[in-house]
Amino acid sequence: MKRHWIEFQNTPPDGPMTFWVHRPVDTRHWYQAKVFDPPRQSVVPARGYPVFKVEIDGFTFVFTSSAEIRACIDTLGKKLLPRTIDLANEVYTWDCKAGPNTHWLARLPKEVKPWKYREKAVGYLHKALDDFEREIG
Repeated sequence: MKRHWIEFQNTPPDGPMTFWVHRPVDTRHWYQAKVFDPPRQSVVPARGYPVFKVEIDGFTFVFTSSAEIRACIDTLGKKLLPRTIDLANEVYTWDCKAGPNTHWLARLPKEVKPWKYREKAVGYLHKALDDFEREIG
């Protein structure tokens, strides 16, 4: 079963990928940052901050920005998944060493990692991203 939807909340959300995708620009400490590259998703007037959810065969991906969806598509779309230690080292800073086991890719269940599943997921994530962007602009 595949479906996707948007939920809204009053405060800026943090999802499983937020730390790994949105890098702080204005400070070294992620938790103190106000400016990120790529920017975090902005509030939708009269609705709140979007949380994008995509369910594929019983697993629900949770994203807090379109940049996170694109990063997921890019990573899962590779025939051979990158090593999480390499991914974790890409965002390593002197004050915040996050280990490879905390990376969003390492936290995915084993049922999501086979190429057959990922191939289907990437196609549906593209469709969901298009729908999300049409809905919120």
